Amino acid sequence: MTEPLDLRAIRAARQARTEFLDRLEPLRKDLYAYCRRLTGNAFDAEDLVQESLARAFNQAAQAHSPIENPRAWLFRVATNAYVDSYRRQHPVPAELPDQAAPAAADPAEVRDAWRELVTLLPPQERAALALKDLFGFTLAEVAEVLRTTTGAVKAALHRGRGRLEAEDRARSLAVRPEPDRRLLDAVADAFTAYDVPRLTALLLEDADSEILGMLTEYGADQIRRGSMEHTLDPATPYRYTAQVQTVWDEPVLVIRRVQDGTSAVNDLMRLTAEDGKVRSIRWYFFSPNFLTELAETLGEPVLTNGHHY
Repeated sequence: MTEPLDLRAIRAARQARTEFLDRLEPLRKDLYAYCRRLTGNAFDAEDLVQESLARAFNQAAQAHSPIENPRAWLFRVATNAYVDSYRRQHPVPAELPDQAAPAAADPAEVRDAWRELVTLLPPQERAALALKDLFGFTLAEVAEVLRTTTGAVKAALHRGRGRLEAEDRARSLAVRPEPDRRLLDAVADAFTAYDVPRLTALLLEDADSEILGMLTEYGADQIRRGSMEHTLDPATPYRYTAQVQTVWDEPVLVIRRVQDGTSAVNDLMRLTAEDGKVRSIRWYFFSPNFLTELAETLGEPVLTNGHHY
């Protein structure tokens, strides 16, 4: 039987990861924006950010020389993570054929059309278009990120821009199963009432809870003793409220922090359900770029929490 990891090893790994993420802090906003363009929605964008940062930490630990262009390197990690995810669902060609490309498209036009383009383009074309027309990368830099040739990048840009003029922009958006509205309302009511026992009773016994980028809890009892009791602490000078709202076509729980008569968006709970109870919870407490976009969408103030404790 293998020996368990002691707390010293776990704390050392956690400290190393925290220091690494702090070094990448200036790039987080650009990384989120890039992932947002690749995925087409904020939920998948934040998932891709977290996957990219996890991969970046592992790859940096194996590097034997300095990373000269951290922004391009991080974008390449994100691109690879996205392509891998896409290929698990839709096999795509590994190489892009060389073709001539037309004159550059208007970046504003690309931005306006992105919601449609993102449902149609394969990942390499999507990444090339985002890097070149939205983030200002040169052809050589795009080729470096995608690990391909400038000719292949031109071909990807040509095909991607061609979609802007296509008459048929059919969409194929995946629909995520929605939890029962009555369950969402029950969770929101118990959360706002700071009723931890009632809230725990709405969880499956083997439910899980993930605070993105920070920790994962397994089982209703661990969730109760961890995130629930820590969040719903009546001794704090502020109160949290939860409200069921449809955001980006999905019903979620928007969490607001209320203090001295003022309220600000502070978190979001995204639930999946099974047999009438909560199967999983995803918290976006340490996702400031995501929360900023959420608050702007709702037209409300936001109170962000950084990227870690």
